[in-house]
Amino acid sequence: MQQSAVKRLTAINRIHNKSKNCFCLFFTLHTDITEVPRDCKIIWKFGDEIIARMKEADGNPSTYDGPGALFKDRLKLDKQTGSLTIANIRTEHIGRYSVDIKSTNAKLKTFQVTVHDVVESVSVMKGDSVTLHTGVKVQGSDQIVWKYEDQVIPIAHLNGPDDAKWRNIHLKDQTRDLVIGIIRTNQTGVYTVEINAISMVLHRKYYIAVGVGVKTISVMERDPVNLHTGVTEIRGYDLILWKTEGNIVAEVNKGTNLFGPRDLDDLRFSGRLHLHRETGDLTISDSKTTDSGDYHLHMSNSAYTLQRTIRVIVKTPPQSGAPSGICGAGVRLVVWAVTVFFAARFVDNEIKGVSVNIK
Repeated sequence: MQQSAVKRLTAINRIHNKSKNCFCLFFTLHTDITEVPRDCKIIWKFGDEIIARMKEADGNPSTYDGPGALFKDRLKLDKQTGSLTIANIRTEHIGRYSVDIKSTNAKLKTFQVTVHDVVESVSVMKGDSVTLHTGVKVQGSDQIVWKYEDQVIPIAHLNGPDDAKWRNIHLKDQTRDLVIGIIRTNQTGVYTVEINAISMVLHRKYYIAVGVGVKTISVMERDPVNLHTGVTEIRGYDLILWKTEGNIVAEVNKGTNLFGPRDLDDLRFSGRLHLHRETGDLTISDSKTTDSGDYHLHMSNSAYTLQRTIRVIVKTPPQSGAPSGICGAGVRLVVWAVTVFFAARFVDNEIKGVSVNIK
């Protein structure tokens, strides 16, 4: 069997982070043959896992999802050349690929693929909770390092009560996602994760900007309540939920193709909820005092999850004037006081006049 040297290939996964539009990169690993030989078998592997295969005799290529469904709906095998194309390649697809071409002249080719990902930008408000996703299920033998700026976050002590610096941070068990609860403004910065696994090396980088925003909204009864997501468009998010008192009152779900309010789940809002199609903002029209409470926003995509709580206070407007009975009594009291005052002045003048005449 002829074995070629390892080819080192680099792909750049281009992501426009402000809108989270993905300019999908189609990356092809070539067999360097112009036509699959007769009675040839081709097997593609990622690490030791078969991800695609084809027999020239039947001409029907097969592709597989791979470990952890890593390649689901991403692979295409060229019937003529046997070359493998990976759609929307990301950093989790870093690793060693090999193709075994079994024919009269058997050949094994190996590729080492590196993917550089653009920094994911995450804009949050002080007090939000943010989860940064690794995008993989971490195995026991995998090595993982999270960094804040250039400082390694001490994973071994991360969930301990004594480390005040990282007290609001913990890791999820299976994925080793980094969860930052009630984020502080001084936690703005660059976060990076590196996972060294058997079949790949994963690098991912995030920039978190923590700002100060409105967390309490106070309106008068019958005025609209506007709850903002803080984004200009929602195309980059797979799931957006608005909740209150445990009920989902609005949902944007790409997986199930759902968009709109769910006011039937909470009859208080019947016909009064409006979801903005571009931003995911939620408006409650004709507000009532019963609308007061905490509203929870959940926004997630493949890179991160954001959670925010907004407190809504709906007040009863002050009355424009006092009751008529009280007003009438007040007027009568003033008139009586004025009458008594002038009567007293009149009596006083008469007494003074009599006194003068006697003199």
